[in-house]
Amino acid sequence: MPSLKQIVAEKKAQGATLRRNPEIDAKLDQFIAANPDLREYYEQLSKEELIRKLMLGKMQRSEYANGRNAEIRAWVEEHPEIKERIEAKIKNVPEQNRERAFINAAKTEAMNQTVQRRTGNGLRA
Repeated sequence: MPSLKQIVAEKKAQGATLRRNPEIDAKLDQFIAANPDLREYYEQLSKEELIRKLMLGKMQRSEYANGRNAEIRAWVEEHPEIKERIEAKIKNVPEQNRERAFINAAKTEAMNQTVQRRTGNGLRA
């Protein structure tokens, strides 16, 4: 039986090729066919321009996510009882995963608080 290290190495080697989903490919082909001007626009761009456009989108999504996470963290800091519950939930999470676990738990707490306020009686709907 191969070791975990070997399995990971094989997955990385396979990861060099683009994985494709046939359903998404069909949907994309349909979109491309319906938008020939857009395809022509992208075909005229250099590889560097395409990379910059792609990276711009990723940068904007990252900035949005970081801003949202900062708002969630600030909300938790305003509610010490919620912070205690979250810290208790993630106490056994490895250090490298703790920030993501904290944010996920905080989002859950925020959703629970929203539901409780909407139902008005503290019970979840």
